[in-house]
Amino acid sequence: MKKLFILITLSLFSLASFSMTDKAQKELEKALKGDYQTLRNVAFAMEQGSFGHDKNIVSACALRRVILFVNSDKADDTDYANELITCKNIHATENRQAWEIALTITKSLSN
Repeated sequence: MKKLFILITLSLFSLASFSMTDKAQKELEKALKGDYQTLRNVAFAMEQGSFGHDKNIVSACALRRVILFVNSDKADDTDYANELITCKNIHATENRQAWEIALTITKSLSN
């Protein structure tokens, strides 16, 4: 079931996510379990298109929001600033998609 969830979530991120490196894919799987630092790392890597992750600003924005929802006790001012900076660079329709992804991930982590 978890593998199915990860596969569905990866498809939400985009078909390009399947071209990421194995290391990046494992890092994404760890992030999708709610690990604070890994979420930060993956969001940065997706924003930049670095460390084996494809550049995907919508997914980066979604993960920045997941950080704030899931790890509110650990989040600091830089996390809020990163969400603002990352998410302001996407179009309104992409912003909606980023919210949908963020809420889907957040709901799955709260179950």
